[in-house]
Amino acid sequence: MAQASYDWRRTHAVIVAVEQYNGGDDLNLDGPVHDAIEMRKWLTGQGVPAENIQLLASPMRHNRAALEAVHPAYRPADRAHVRKLFREGLREIDGDWLWVYWAGHGVQARDGRWSLLYPETHERDIQGADADSLVNLLRTDHLKWSSMGRVTVVIDTCRQALQVGVHELADSPDTLPIDPQTDHDRQIFWMRACQPGAVAKNQQGAGLFTSVLLRQLKAASADGAAPDLDRVWQGVSDEFDRLREDEGTRQLPTVFVSNWQAEKEREFSWRRPLDPEQQRSRQKLIYEVAGLLVAEPGRAVAVAARLCDEFTTPSPRTVPPSAEELVDWALANPHGTATLLAELTGERPPARAEFHKACHALQNQWLTRAEYARLVALLGRLDEPGRYDIAEVARDQYPVDLPSLEPTALVDDLEALLLPPPRQLPQLLRVVEHFAALGGEIAGELRTWSLGCAQRLGLDGQLHERRAEAEEHARRRHARPDTAADQGASPSGSGGSIQIRLHPPGGSGQRRAYEVWSRVGETVRSLAKADTPASLEEIQRGLDNLLTRHARTLDTLVEFFVAPTDLELAVHRWQLDAQGPLERSLGTDYPVVVRCTELRANQRHVWERRWHKAGTAGAEDLHWLPAHMNTFKQVHGDLQGKEDAPGAVVTAPARARSEVFNACLFGGVPVLLWHVEAEPDTARAELKDALRGAERLKTLPQHLRKLRSASDADESHPGRHVALLWDDPHRPLPEKLDLSAP
Repeated sequence: MAQASYDWRRTHAVIVAVEQYNGGDDLNLDGPVHDAIEMRKWLTGQGVPAENIQLLASPMRHNRAALEAVHPAYRPADRAHVRKLFREGLREIDGDWLWVYWAGHGVQARDGRWSLLYPETHERDIQGADADSLVNLLRTDHLKWSSMGRVTVVIDTCRQALQVGVHELADSPDTLPIDPQTDHDRQIFWMRACQPGAVAKNQQGAGLFTSVLLRQLKAASADGAAPDLDRVWQGVSDEFDRLREDEGTRQLPTVFVSNWQAEKEREFSWRRPLDPEQQRSRQKLIYEVAGLLVAEPGRAVAVAARLCDEFTTPSPRTVPPSAEELVDWALANPHGTATLLAELTGERPPARAEFHKACHALQNQWLTRAEYARLVALLGRLDEPGRYDIAEVARDQYPVDLPSLEPTALVDDLEALLLPPPRQLPQLLRVVEHFAALGGEIAGELRTWSLGCAQRLGLDGQLHERRAEAEEHARRRHARPDTAADQGASPSGSGGSIQIRLHPPGGSGQRRAYEVWSRVGETVRSLAKADTPASLEEIQRGLDNLLTRHARTLDTLVEFFVAPTDLELAVHRWQLDAQGPLERSLGTDYPVVVRCTELRANQRHVWERRWHKAGTAGAEDLHWLPAHMNTFKQVHGDLQGKEDAPGAVVTAPARARSEVFNACLFGGVPVLLWHVEAEPDTARAELKDALRGAERLKTLPQHLRKLRSASDADESHPGRHVALLWDDPHRPLPEKLDLSAP
């Protein structure tokens, strides 16, 4: 279809970019206007006259100037203007090729219809245009029958299912055509950013799909040639193949072609060509399906009818469909093979192992489409801390990285924990049971969901066993006094901790090796190991990145394990986002403490006894060490007479603190509070102010975090200068990492 040159003056374009929604900041989307500008630049760069391009947009405020500079005559992308343009404005166009581009939010609304959201949308009033009806519109007399032999449609929006509760409130998307379809020969090439039920990603303020597509279009349209869209699409497919391999992206663009190059309608999702092993699995699956169908006449028609309600791609045209057609139809839909398997087996005993193996080899998924959508909806009802909690439960159970708390991504990652061999309970169901055992608003619905999955797999007996174990584990967790809540983390104990070991500086300067772990309950997972000494600034940047991925603001306890000589390192003042616009202190966002387990071996029983008292003591039970005691012998003698004190407050001058700290560590003192900068009298007064309001000693890390928050706005605030040693003997430093650790 490519040709040496093409008269681009006969090309027209309609571009729609929606960024600003009535729902406010939570709905606004920064990027579609940038994508629209880039699409327009490519078209005009090919020679399309500016007057041939109609642009509708609802830009965010900071993008308006850029849009006005490129296309000052743009009109609003609201419902009225969209309907007027597509229902009336298209009739005035006379040319050879029409390009339609839409970027913004999209959802899968009622009856699986794809709704491209208008800017009037807010959370309780979902309004949009029906994407599928757009293709139908382009086959009507809205476009002159004597022109526009080709139409290219590009839609870069999500097609994700709405959450339960919101789905019922959504308007049915607008059906754009009002005339019958008359031009079935018009060539339509419709490119879509993702498959049904999925998310289209933004990357650096631009749609990932649009960026990839434009690269391929530019490469294919050099010297004014009309791009061969089949080759362009192959380039898009290859690039997403690489992204899937290198970055693990799940976004799978799809294409719909109508009468392109004199062909009939065809629709397909991009997926990597099947390797020889997958080809064998597909053939096995076809044989297995054929075997189940042959035993019962009419079964294929009944199964296909039910799948029409589940699948969004066109059904086989043959009635009844063959086993091969059913398998390929399933492969064109996410979770399709598992859904096909469920429909074929129904209430019967689960299919034999070969059936399961073939499904997993081809699609790597075991949830049916309905099960998947239900779990996404349930997790969507949790707030972000709730989704963090289920991620922590998963990390507690298995060594898994869960980088995103967005409901769809979280379900995808949990489903991929381990594909269940036949007769073995999937790990996802174990995670759901352990999370549900902790209680909460959706615990009962999660249990109902997991039991339904287990019954479909014939594993309800195993599920009840795991449920009993999860409930017992939850009872022990609630009964154990040594929870994360007692360490200053969140009351639920879900915050866990990040443990950082800072080695003493080597040679000149402050460069140090370090290691980082996450700890939730008794489960410890290594996060980083830096054998090459790094500067304190480099360590701060590395820690900033790790905390973003593995910690929860306000809740996760951040523990620095240091040598006695480094106890006065003001780690709570370390900066987060130091190079960015959101600079803040580590101790503002997280409860931060230092720890030092050296010099304790001979007094461990005293250390544990003092810590046990810290669990029930008040801040007034801390022992104030006299400021004039500045030798090891003096401080040790004083502490020996205070064996019931859970901790101590240090007011000694800076020059004497090394001796004081060593005596306290040797004496098994687990809690130490001191002022980093002030001399004794001032330190005593400010420490008294700092402790005011800390009724229970176990809340001290969180109490200090709140004080430090105030100190970010006032550098003279005492919270800025107060340091805390918080040394739990039951949460030790993990074993030293070996060279194979990350």
